[in-house]
Amino acid sequence: MIDYLVSVAYWFLKAIEWALFAYIIFSWLPVFPKVQSIMAYIMDPLLNPIRRMIDHSILKMRGIDLSPIVLYLLVAYGAQICISLR
Repeated sequence: MIDYLVSVAYWFLKAIEWALFAYIIFSWLPVFPKVQSIMAYIMDPLLNPIRRMIDHSILKMRGIDLSPIVLYLLVAYGAQICISLR
């Protein structure tokens, strides 16, 4: 049962990782505004808490959004934990 839950958590984190990758790519290429708005709708609930924490920290940089990088690192770390639990 634990193996199943760890596997589900791992694949969920991998799906977030791919969605984050697509979000980053589509934010750089504004040629697909409909897809970009869908990706923002999906990823903003995950990125907004990180953005608020960054706004109140020393990591705040003008014009550069570091929240996707922080979220990617958190998701990758979580996936590595899932791999080690298998």
